[in-house]
Amino acid sequence: MSLDAFVRKWTHPDYAPDAVAPAALEQAEARLGCRFPPAYREAVLGTGLPRPTIALLSSIVDRELDIADVSNFFDPAEIVETTEGWRELGLPEHLIAFAGDCSGNLFAFDRRTASDAESPVWLFDHDFGTVRKVADSFTDWIAAFCAIDPVEADD
Repeated sequence: MSLDAFVRKWTHPDYAPDAVAPAALEQAEARLGCRFPPAYREAVLGTGLPRPTIALLSSIVDRELDIADVSNFFDPAEIVETTEGWRELGLPEHLIAFAGDCSGNLFAFDRRTASDAESPVWLFDHDFGTVRKVADSFTDWIAAFCAIDPVEADD
């Protein structure tokens, strides 16, 4: 599944993804001293940054799924700001935050493997200071959200 499929399923058609300029992404990479995973780069440069609706969280909660929602994809400046700011609050030095969930936890790449074709996605839980792998790659992470069946709204 692709980021395009995620956009079709979990965003409102009136709110297109925010475009990402290659120069802005490269500037964030330079500031953080690593290259982002190729699948992530290709997806956000080609599709943009989605703005998921509450439907994703509602579907996860209503179905009692063991998956953290993604509520916010960070633009390149936010990636730098969030990563650097959260390091003072416990985010491990090797993690680069690129998205967040509804509870303020951070999805991240490991700078040590980020440029690999299949770099895992990690979740930093700020309440407990823990880190766990949530997907083997950005593509797998997006596919997990695309595999969720939406819960129909009550009339």
